[in-house]
Amino acid sequence: MKPILDMVDKAAVLAYLRSRSLIWPDSEGGCWTWEQYRTPDGYGRFTAQGKQYYAHREGFIASGGYIPFGWTVDHVVCGNRACWNPDHLEAVSNEENVRRARNKRWARFLKEHRAALNVSKKLNGSVIEPAGANQ
Repeated sequence: MKPILDMVDKAAVLAYLRSRSLIWPDSEGGCWTWEQYRTPDGYGRFTAQGKQYYAHREGFIASGGYIPFGWTVDHVVCGNRACWNPDHLEAVSNEENVRRARNKRWARFLKEHRAALNVSKKLNGSVIEPAGANQ
């Protein structure tokens, strides 16, 4: 019989997550990569007490982080969806998370397409929307 993970016990949650992860040293990026089941889009997920949890969210909470209702956790440092290192994560509104993802995709596009980069330079980078542009 599998032991039941008590999701309220933060130390137990952290121990559980660590036992199923590859912890990289800071010199290698410092990611704490979830090595068990991952969703098709790359997020670590596990089941406890009959409920499914995301490794990055639970690792963030168990490490003392707070996620306001309706907010999400952004992989602000590494962009690695399987990483649950709390130093790489930040609780953000869904709007902010979408804005950051859009800017990352645009930056990647500019890197791959020189013509678009030249247009962006002529517009002083104004194509990338600043924080709060949709408000």
